Order: sequence, then C-alpha cells, then structure tokens
Amino acid sequence: MDETTPLLQVPSQSSSYISENEIVSYVQQRRLSIASSGTGRIHRVFSIPSYEPILEPARSDDSSISHSIYDIVSAHSEIGPEPITTVRNEVVALIRSSAPLVITFLLQYSLTVASVFSVGRIGSTELAAVSLSSMTANISGYAIIQGNSTCLDTLCAQAYGRKDFNLVGVHFMRCNWLLLLLCLPIMVFWVWGVEPLLFRIVGDESREVCILAAKYLRILSMGLPGFILFENGKHFLQSQGIFESSTYVLFICAPLNAFLNYLLVWDPKIGLGFIGAPISVVITNWMMFILLYAYIFLINGKECWPSQSPIHRIHWTRWEKMIELAIPGVLMVEAEWLAFEIITFSAAKLGTKVLAAQSIISTTCVLLYQIPFALSIAASTRVAWFVGAASEKTARTATTAALYTALTFGVMNCSILFFFRWKLASLYTNEKDVITLAAKVLIVGSIYQINDFISCATAGVLRGQGRQIIGGITNVVGYYLLALPCAFVFAFKLKLGLLGLWFGMIIALMFVSLVQLYFVLISDWEQIIRDSISEGIAEDGNLHIEALPVLPSMSNSVIN
Repeated sequence: MDETTPLLQVPSQSSSYISENEIVSYVQQRRLSIASSGTGRIHRVFSIPSYEPILEPARSDDSSISHSIYDIVSAHSEIGPEPITTVRNEVVALIRSSAPLVITFLLQYSLTVASVFSVGRIGSTELAAVSLSSMTANISGYAIIQGNSTCLDTLCAQAYGRKDFNLVGVHFMRCNWLLLLLCLPIMVFWVWGVEPLLFRIVGDESREVCILAAKYLRILSMGLPGFILFENGKHFLQSQGIFESSTYVLFICAPLNAFLNYLLVWDPKIGLGFIGAPISVVITNWMMFILLYAYIFLINGKECWPSQSPIHRIHWTRWEKMIELAIPGVLMVEAEWLAFEIITFSAAKLGTKVLAAQSIISTTCVLLYQIPFALSIAASTRVAWFVGAASEKTARTATTAALYTALTFGVMNCSILFFFRWKLASLYTNEKDVITLAAKVLIVGSIYQINDFISCATAGVLRGQGRQIIGGITNVVGYYLLALPCAFVFAFKLKLGLLGLWFGMIIALMFVSLVQLYFVLISDWEQIIRDSISEGIAEDGNLHIEALPVLPSMSNSVIN
C-alpha cells in the first residue's frame, strides 16, 4: 500500500529552470489521481531532497524557446485530459458548500450574543463591560487569529488540489504551532496589560466597567488555545471540501453555550454572576476543539493528517510562505473590524438614539455578512483546488461562477434589506425615532450588500490564488485613507450624522471591491500555477500523493 515511486526527477542545484519533462510528469500524476479519485484508492509516496527552484519560463529539453505551462501540457496527450467543469456546476457547488458555512458562522456568532444577553440582564454596567471586552477581544485576539488562519485557504487547498495530502496536514500543523506561539503574547496582554489600557482609552469615569471588562478577558484568555485549534481545524477540513463538519460541532456547542450561560450566570445554586459568562465561552471553545478533532479522526478528514509526529522538525521549517500569506490575511480582517469599531465609537458621540440605530444597522449587516463570507471560503477552496491541479480553464470557470453568484445574491440581499428595512428595524426597538433613523440609513446598508458580496468573492479568489497581499493593502488603503476621513467629514463637517458615517464605509467597500475585482480579472493564471507547482516541488521531506474519493466527483475528468 505504501509503494514508493518517484514523482519527478528534481533538477540539479545548478539548474535555473524546471524542465518540460518535469512539468509533464508532475501534472500527469495530478491528472491521473484526480481522474481516479471517484473509482479507486491509490497511495504513492515520493521523497525529494531539499531544493529551492528558481521557476523561470519552462523550456523544452531540445529547444531554447520558452513555452508556457499550458502549451507544454497541451502538447503531451499522455498527461490525460484536463478536468472539465461548467459555470453552472460551479455555481451549484458554491451554493452547496456555502449553505452549511452560513449556519456555522451564525451559530458561532451566537456564542457572543449569548454572553451579551445573559450578562445584560444583570445590569447596565455589566452589559457595557461585556460589550467592551468583546470588542477588545475581537481586535486584539480573534481578528489576528482568524486572519492568520486564512493562509490555510491557500496552502492547504492548493496542496489538496496537487494531491499532496500529507502536505495539507503539514501546513495545518505549522499554522497550529505559529498561532499557539502567537497566542502567548495575546494572553499576557489580556491577563496583565489590558486593564491599564482600558483605563486610558475609556477614562476613569467608567472605572468599574474597565475592571469588569479586564476580569472578563483574563478568564477568556484560557480559551484562546482551544479557539485557535478549532479555527485551524475548520480551515483544514474546508480545504478538503468538508464544509459541514463545523456545523455539526456547533449544533452541539451553541446550545451547550446557552445552557452554560444560564447555569454559570443565573442558576441560584452554582451561578457565579458576571464571570460565569467568560467561563462558559472558555468551556465552549475547548469543546468545539475536542468535537471537531474527534470528527476528523472518527468520521472524515483523517486522510490529510500529517504522517509525521506533531513535534517533528518538518513542522518547524519553511514558515516563510505561511507568514507571507498570514500577514495580509490579518490586515484584511483587522482593517475592516477595527474600522467598524471606530465608526461605532463615533456614532456614540452623536447621541444615544444614533448609537441605538447604529447597533441595529451593524447587527443586521453582520448577520447578513455571514452569507458572502461563506461564499468567500467556498470560492477560495474551489479556485485553490484547480490551481493546485494545474488546471487553468477550471480555475477561470470557478472564478467566473463565484463572481456571478456574488452579484446575484448581492442583489437579492440588497432587495430584501431595502424593501423590509422598516420591519427589520422594528424588530429591535419600539422607539419611532430610532426606527426611522435606522430605516433611513439601511438604504445605504442595502447598497452595501452588493459591494460586500463582490468584495468577499474576489477576496476568496485572491486567497485561492495565493495573492492575499492585494486584499491586505487594498483594505488598509480603503478603510483608513478613504473610509474614516470621508466618514468624519460627512458626519461632523457636513452634519449628515450617522448617514455620513455609513457614506464613508460604502465608499471604502466600493473601492475595495472594485480594486480586487480588477486584479482578479487581469490574473496571470500561468504565473499563479507556476508558483503552485514550485511550492509543491520545493517542499522538503515526504509528500504523500494519495487519491481518495473526497473531492467532488471527478471521475471521467468531469467535475459535478
């Protein structure tokens, strides 16, 4: 079963290009394994020495003329046919993959909402404290973790598309170690550094709120490792096309979290009051990790678990690419989250009713955001698969499908939010002034939906290509050089109030979505596929090439 065969002959260290024969052998192995994935099980292992190729335009062995990878692959019929798909098939695949993810993200969002509801009934001071601590945790911890873990959307999914199943697990384990190391300074900050910072930002007049928020974060820090392992596990499974696993886990953990909030906050016998809420979150985070990894080992996903020990040296080498992708991933998440928090703080300066309306609008938009975010994850996985399989046509088709799907659902969300804005606002409050203001600003929020879908879809495609840096820079420029200055001018100089703040946000999102769309449309797929092949060839150690029936049906080279 563990038959060892060489995948390709690695060129000597003096070689400055990857030869035609090497590319042919490499892609042929991928095509054969894809074609056989629906009909049987193949297990191959190959070893390559440490090698850092400089991937220049590939040249044939008997000619100095440069050829593209597509030309080389097309000229060799023995490679086998390229996987075939259609825009319709890809749209269906995206919707099927996105549906469980939407449920997952909504259930995960409910974990924070449960704490707010349970603590809010204790008193206004406690409610303010849990809101402040949640905002601080998001900006200083969760955004960094989630941004870093997006590197797996490229690395794991492309390795899976190349059929380097062991490498999928190696990337996953490397990211686990990176984030577990990174969480140490975050935990130190939450335990010892956050309280004086909150005093400085919020002020001594809210001293009790700051003390409670700091106490909340100190307890919450104990759940950070569990959250990290769950998030990475989620991306590890999603890269294999297993999207429903985290949904099953959260179907158990979300009700458990609600029950724990009641038990530890309100139960007359064992209730602990305010600190019961963060304890509930800590227990839930560790339960999510345990159940998800139990799913991997007992149900599905173990095929890509690395064969090496978790402490093997391979997991501590070649972090450069991971960090290169993780940094812009953090910028993308952090830029938008922090900008929204600044907008909320600014709304508070406009009065209580304006802040209440802002809460209605932001909560509604966050709930609706789960749909384009799910589409983004599904799109990045599909594109990365096909890039990893050196299949330019199907990668282009998957990209087209993602853009069409984003535009269609963006218009649908826009229409729903526009026509039902009054009813949606009235679900939150009975105050007519707040409802009127919220409904007015939700007109802008409805237009926001179209750009939100395009932004998420294009960000997903860029992650699948391994070009997160474009999204990272675009988000920083869009939100901090455009959104916030424009928002402050519209809101405070032109006296447009909350409407002006949202004008600034929609300007930023339009900029981000259009710039990302431009770079997606002019993608150099040849170079993107070269980089993916280079990554596969350059990896140290044993790479497991294994065809399993875990991809969407690809037998007969047709993707359904």
